[in-house]
Amino acid sequence: MRKSKIFMGVLLCLCLCGCAKKADKIENKIERGGYDLIYKTGYYASEINEDNDALYVMYLYKGVGDNTEWGGEDDDIIPNKYATDNDLQGRCFDTSLDENGNPFEFSLKTTELYKFNVDIYDIKTGEKLKTIDVKSIFDNDNNIKPDRPYKAITLEYDGKPYIKVRSEKTSEDIENGYETKIKSVFINIEDETYFEDWARDVSERRSKGERITAVDKWDIFNEILLKQNSLYSYITVSSSSVWEGFTDVYVYDIDRIPKESKSLYELFPKLRENLDKLMAKGEKAKVTFMLSDSISDKELADMFFENGEDISFDGVIVDGRHSVDGLPHKINNFDDFKKYMEPEEMEMSRYNPIPDNR
Repeated sequence: MRKSKIFMGVLLCLCLCGCAKKADKIENKIERGGYDLIYKTGYYASEINEDNDALYVMYLYKGVGDNTEWGGEDDDIIPNKYATDNDLQGRCFDTSLDENGNPFEFSLKTTELYKFNVDIYDIKTGEKLKTIDVKSIFDNDNNIKPDRPYKAITLEYDGKPYIKVRSEKTSEDIENGYETKIKSVFINIEDETYFEDWARDVSERRSKGERITAVDKWDIFNEILLKQNSLYSYITVSSSSVWEGFTDVYVYDIDRIPKESKSLYELFPKLRENLDKLMAKGEKAKVTFMLSDSISDKELADMFFENGEDISFDGVIVDGRHSVDGLPHKINNFDDFKKYMEPEEMEMSRYNPIPDNR
């Protein structure tokens, strides 16, 4: 009897020791691979013009996160309807074991979320409409888990407004050849119903499959004109909006927006007031302008460049890489860009704006 008790005691000690070593191994693995995951945007103001074909959304630089890593600026906007404001806090871990404890051939990411709220704002009124608790959705559904959930980005799906958040692949997904795809949870902004799917598959189903041949405004302004005028560091102009019917203009320094721009302030009557309030407080902000894609290059220049910073065509050259014949050409006006620049094939906008029925 005594020997039996001694044997049981030794066995228990070995088990406890093994568990302790295993826990220590897991803890060490987590400490080596863990890092904080924090992203917070800072919605400040927004406005839509009377014709509902132009808008802007303003975000403070108090936000935390790197936009180059998290996505483009218009990923926070559903035209004419909503702007989103992310508040994400958590810790990300490298994961080497699947849900059954078997080793992966490569490392995955998993995240322990502390908070993941997405505030929804009405672009027209600036009113905060609701907060979607993304963490709660992950916590209450055992079938979905957070991978490395990049900020929630906006999209249109079947005519309805959604946000999209990355979720975790399983070992079964990987075995079935989906290791190169991104799995995501799609959450309806208005009723908060959701589904999980492969982001690429959804994008391909939503894609119109069309391309157009045109000269991109990004090539005209940022690749050539603004760079040669030394003005390109605070503004980006692009005709390749992901939303149909829009040209995107991103301004990274509100101090450079002209104080006297008749066309800009006629389009957005509240813009000057919003800018003045921010600058009076010494606040820094970035602004996403979404303008009608029918706007001309000359109209864009008149909107965003003041007399003291008139764009000069002196020394502006379309180099051989961009020209129709492979030769450099002197540019004297905006019409010359269309004359000498080689059009490129561009993807059509992926998403339709959500109609505003108010």
